[in-house]
Amino acid sequence: MPTKPLSANLDGLTLHVRDVERSREFYGRIPGFKEAVHRPGQFALFQVGDGLLGLLQLPKPGFHIEVGVSDLDLLHRRLLAAGLAPDGEPRERPWGERTFNLVDPDGNVLEMQ
Repeated sequence: MPTKPLSANLDGLTLHVRDVERSREFYGRIPGFKEAVHRPGQFALFQVGDGLLGLLQLPKPGFHIEVGVSDLDLLHRRLLAAGLAPDGEPRERPWGERTFNLVDPDGNVLEMQ
């Protein structure tokens, strides 16, 4: 029986920054970066061509990658079948996306959406 195809796109990257307002000001000065969302003291999102760059205020610098998939539930089942451990079932987030996370061996977060 053929396997249902599943497509994935690298939609964006979110940087964990110490001061979102300082970082927002920096990235806002780069030509071609257009601010799309701003939650003061918490988060800023820039449209960069077809991709997105998020700035999330957290005490520890780092990043996470946003991956858009054609079927979130199917991906979740296939990850489990492959022996990988997502952080839970896909769920609605307060910002309006349905996601789950997968953490790689080095602690990098892939946010599946």
